[in-house]
Amino acid sequence: MKSESEKKSVVKSIKLSPSQLQQIEEKANEKNMTFSSYMVDCALHNNQGITPQIAVKYQELVNMVQEIADNVRKEELRRKADDLCELFHSVTPIEKYENLKRKMGLFIEGGLDVWESLK
Repeated sequence: MKSESEKKSVVKSIKLSPSQLQQIEEKANEKNMTFSSYMVDCALHNNQGITPQIAVKYQELVNMVQEIADNVRKEELRRKADDLCELFHSVTPIEKYENLKRKMGLFIEGGLDVWESLK
């Protein structure tokens, strides 16, 4: 609950042209604020554009980015763990030969395709 000094009890009036009023109301609407809260916010925060509502939205955005980064890091760590496992996975000489033969076959097939396309 707000203290007595924080409660809004003072009313001030200002003179505006119709176009000024329209511009201010449009800006307040863009920020989902009332005319009164927009005017107070502009006066207190020098119209820097960071209202309490915008600060909350920024924080939500930062939280979402952190969550995405955490997920990316988990995927990256998972890939690195898989790579590390491959280092310690014992491969027999026959398996090494078969892998090499398969990779060479792909290379040769790709090379023949390139050679044929150059003719």
